Amino acid sequence: MNVGICGYPGSGKTTVFSALAPGARPQKGVSLGSIKVPDDRVDRLAALFHPRKTTYAELVFVDVPGEVGRGVGAFHPQVVQAMRNSDLLVHVVRGFESPYHDTPPDPDRDVALFDDESVLLDLAILEKRAERWHKEAHKGLDVDVNERCVACLSEGRPLRTLDLDEGERATLSGIQLLSLKPLVLLHNLSEAAWENAASAPLRAVSRPAPRTVQMGICGALEAELAALSPEDQPEMLAGLGLAEPARNVFIRVAYDLLDLVSFLTCGEDECRAWPLRRGWNARRAAGRIHSDLERGFIRAEVYRLEDLEAAGSEAALRVQGKIRVEGKDYVVQDGDVLHVRFAV
Repeated sequence: MNVGICGYPGSGKTTVFSALAPGARPQKGVSLGSIKVPDDRVDRLAALFHPRKTTYAELVFVDVPGEVGRGVGAFHPQVVQAMRNSDLLVHVVRGFESPYHDTPPDPDRDVALFDDESVLLDLAILEKRAERWHKEAHKGLDVDVNERCVACLSEGRPLRTLDLDEGERATLSGIQLLSLKPLVLLHNLSEAAWENAASAPLRAVSRPAPRTVQMGICGALEAELAALSPEDQPEMLAGLGLAEPARNVFIRVAYDLLDLVSFLTCGEDECRAWPLRRGWNARRAAGRIHSDLERGFIRAEVYRLEDLEAAGSEAALRVQGKIRVEGKDYVVQDGDVLHVRFAV
């Protein structure tokens, strides 16, 4: 899953990128980084299997390139394409004085401008689509959904605010509509603003709109924290009055917005967590491991980690009848341990 970090010049988005994806090096153009999703279930499996490797689920961060020049607004085509290639957008909103701007930070203005530009780009695409279908006398659900989307955008509302069921949303697949993507409004605050009680509403995680989460971060402090060794981080966290790094909070927010769960695989070679869309079946889960497993799927043997820990081994678990055999349509649950049987 790709997380696109966007922001107007001077918003500090590259600093935020460094804080969320420690170790990644920003560069010209699109920068990539990743963050491991903390999961004690992987550690618990590793304690039982003693594998050669343990692998955690990851989120891939894309530092979307900045605008051309120093002005605010008018997404550059390179920016637009990078945003469209992302599964989740993070709009870094400036909350500090910046050398790029002569005016104080104005989060409401930047949020509104970001939405307006996304809406106009999507509207241009869907209006052309509607014109083509009108000439072709095309009818169907896709036309109806397109009309609803155009009406929504014409009112200046992002598509993420529109109530679409799974079938209706499927008619828009492949178009990469910006205002339909889930969004994190990430307020990047100065150290002084972070410590100011008046900033509490911006620091707290909230849901100001459908498929939108707002949260705050002091990018400069979090980048400094991310550069420390794991052993030194607790002392700085305690000094800041924080229970955990902001990236841990962000991971939970991202998983929620992307509607992700994690399933597990284990063995002597590797114990691993795999991110998966909630509601996906066992066959699609097998495809996350390898395309051959999805293509030749026969069945999945499924059990729960807590049952394994209680039994002590898979052999004992099998004797107890707690390893289930599931078919391709089984809906994988968060924390399921899977062994996929396949033939190609």
